[in-house]
Amino acid sequence: MSIPGLNPYRSAATSHVTAARPVTRDRNQNAREDAASLTDRDRELIYQATGQRIRTGEANAGWINSLAAAIAADRAAGRLGPAQEITAMYLKDLFRRYDQSPTGRNPIAGYLEPALRHLEQTGAGGGRLDVTA
Repeated sequence: MSIPGLNPYRSAATSHVTAARPVTRDRNQNAREDAASLTDRDRELIYQATGQRIRTGEANAGWINSLAAAIAADRAAGRLGPAQEITAMYLKDLFRRYDQSPTGRNPIAGYLEPALRHLEQTGAGGGRLDVTA
């Protein structure tokens, strides 16, 4: 009689134990949930810069673009306070953070100029003179 766990000739590859894997969520799931933290001004900026309209109360509205996802994540994480407006300085810093990422890609690169233009047109650019440009 052989006890399965004590058989030295039984290979480890035939083990019937299955490793527990964490449940993975759709990679956009967090972004869609974070979208609930966007302000009305955020939504208008995103619409003007990207053409995507994200309506209030649509936390799971489907895919959202990378600019919306980045702003929503910063709102949800507290890096942008609930009443804090998006400024040109914030957008440039967000661009810089992506630009310096080890992946080598910046998913908001195409949205920076239209977003900055919208802030300038609405007078919501922060009201500061940018001497770094």
